Amino acid sequence: MQPLIETASGASLVGRDGREYLDLSMGYGSVWLGHGDPAVTRALQAQAARYAAPGYLQSGALEAAEAALAPFLPATHFLGGVYSTGMEAVEAALRAVWAHTGRLDLAGFEGSEHGRSFVASALGAAPAHGKPAFVHRLPGFADPRAAQAALERLAAAVSLAAVVVEPIQMTGGGHAIDSALCRRLFALARERGFAVVFDEALTAPWRCGARLYADLAGEAPDVVVLGKGLGNGFPCAAVALRRGFAWDRARVRPSSTFWNHPLACAAMAATLGEIARREPARAVAAIEATVRETLGALVLRGRGAMWCVGVPDAARQAEFAAKLLQAGVVTSYYPGYVRLLPPLSIDPAALRRGCELIRAVHADTFR
Repeated sequence: MQPLIETASGASLVGRDGREYLDLSMGYGSVWLGHGDPAVTRALQAQAARYAAPGYLQSGALEAAEAALAPFLPATHFLGGVYSTGMEAVEAALRAVWAHTGRLDLAGFEGSEHGRSFVASALGAAPAHGKPAFVHRLPGFADPRAAQAALERLAAAVSLAAVVVEPIQMTGGGHAIDSALCRRLFALARERGFAVVFDEALTAPWRCGARLYADLAGEAPDVVVLGKGLGNGFPCAAVALRRGFAWDRARVRPSSTFWNHPLACAAMAATLGEIARREPARAVAAIEATVRETLGALVLRGRGAMWCVGVPDAARQAEFAAKLLQAGVVTSYYPGYVRLLPPLSIDPAALRRGCELIRAVHADTFR
């Protein structure tokens, strides 16, 4: 039976029965600073008291969010807008791609997760009722040679508008895009005139060990989608685009009712300010070192503060997760692995204890 959570602080959850849990799910990665971060709480309270209405009237909240995001973006990019969900941001990015290129066809990689709308979901997995004819799905990152060969064939046969990439497929087992595949993707984009969209909802800011995964790749995509931890649990996502990329109202229609909402902007500005203040590169490197040291003997994929731990028997997946919860460790899981998304602020000793519990429960379950 799942616990009823009474309070939360940092990486700790306390049930109504008084039992404490280590949270390594953190709202599916959305609570990047830790539960109840004081700076974000203060910012939301102040903005709610001052002005919290959606609309086109300026209040200063968007400008503050834009200034806070600038150091996390390449100098070539600008903030297009702030959204409520990553899925909505992906849809806005696709509208920009279609307007900019004048083309329709899109490609994504099997195993990616870009949201649950019809088009966004079709980029990474087979929809239950078929897929749009203009969406092409390439092999996943587990087989980079097959993915590259399929990409080259598709780019030669179809006038693509964009290829959409989730750099580390955290609902697909933690596989990351291969460096050779990534280089070829950007080369083909330049040759064929299609856009590259990086969906960095989970990898950024700093969760992958760099401000953006694009920094690790050494290439700046045309469009970057940000989300998850951008508002530390408050619904918040963003689209950033290369300067000069289409973003006009007539063709793209980037706005929606809650577009650039003052509360989302306030949460985003406060979260990014706290991330910058906490020396994220060092904190994430310490998290990675602990995870690798304690869990490296298991099937382990990921980097930074985002990891997938494999299970040898998918039929016992739920049993493994239930035993972890009983031991006091909260995770999220998908077929074949459990997902670990510790917060930036996690106590190193608590993380080590949690990882040691995972290792022990794994051995007990799959011995």
